[in-house]
Amino acid sequence: MSGPDATARPLKLAFLGEPNSVHTRRWAGFFADRGHEIHFIVPDNDAISVPPDPRFQVHRFRAWPPSRIRGRPAVMTLRSLGRVLREIDPDVLHSHAVTRYGLAAWLSRFRPYAITVWGSDVMVIPFVSRRRRIYTWLALRGAGLVTGGSEALVQAAIAAGARPSRTHYVHFGVDLVRFSQGPAPAELRTRLGLDGRRVVFSSRRIAPLYRHEVVIEALASLPDDVVVLMTRHGALPEELDRIEARAAELGVSGRIRIVPEVAHAEMPDFYRLADVVISVPASDGGPNTVVEAIASGRPIVASDLPANREWLTELDPAALVPVGDAEATAAALLTILGRPESERAELAARARAAVEERADQRVSMAEMERLYRELASRRRGSRRLDGGPADPKAR
Repeated sequence: MSGPDATARPLKLAFLGEPNSVHTRRWAGFFADRGHEIHFIVPDNDAISVPPDPRFQVHRFRAWPPSRIRGRPAVMTLRSLGRVLREIDPDVLHSHAVTRYGLAAWLSRFRPYAITVWGSDVMVIPFVSRRRRIYTWLALRGAGLVTGGSEALVQAAIAAGARPSRTHYVHFGVDLVRFSQGPAPAELRTRLGLDGRRVVFSSRRIAPLYRHEVVIEALASLPDDVVVLMTRHGALPEELDRIEARAAELGVSGRIRIVPEVAHAEMPDFYRLADVVISVPASDGGPNTVVEAIASGRPIVASDLPANREWLTELDPAALVPVGDAEATAAALLTILGRPESERAELAARARAAVEERADQRVSMAEMERLYRELASRRRGSRRLDGGPADPKAR
């Protein structure tokens, strides 16, 4: 990827977000490769389990330390984060997800800031309590920019407090070179013991939200040559135990392959390995799983949720199944597994065209770069009005 235009100065971008998330790091990495200066601001109690990325500078702040004095944790968070932001002096502060990070951005008094909503942070968590609704509203209402990766997410953000004029659809985007159609990797199939088997790949984290028990129950109704492939990445031990116990109870333990963490670089091969990709969570805001799968030429079975309808209602309505309905999930899998190759190829071509039109990473991030520059310009303007230092290059 080429760097920024010679006439446009590189930006200093500060990110608040989950430090181990491949999605956050991939987003930030895109802009690092564009020549922008990248800073990650991480709560002091968040462990970083991924290898350091030399493109990113990492800063720690004290986040909501325990205290018996009401309001003191927020004040201490504000002071600590404020010191870090004064040290960095970024052009843009961008929070990935409202929960914790968006609230921290609002508390920081840095203006204007951006928030990207992810899903549960606006679709589930605000409904847990009145306090959560208030925190979400404050963070979104104060943002100078809010983005979401589906129209459903955009509308959920607005309903939760975001200003409509400041809210935009910006998909996380898919690398269309890496996630592309191709033959199933024979070596990987053999290594995983999948020769002669039809593969249903569930790439979602093994956690209650993602309803893997529905996949296991559907598997029990499918022919014996069908196996389910899952990953242990981020798996909750108690949920993994529950899934394995349910598989044993249904007599399908031998038809499940749970592999260790799959590196993001390996994901295209795992998609190409699959006959069907499955994603049936109870809630989802705009899953990259669906888009990466269809970009790779693979059909998908997905929960009948608003964000999934945006992709599948026209492309493949048979792929949408009610949340928690194992019987309907099994029926959809059987339908898709039984399709002739010509029909699969025609659907794959239409799906690929849809991704190229709506979720090309280069286009999505180019739009985000434009929005970043608008925010940075507003910040420079407000600093001049406040008597702060002006950027001479902005004159």
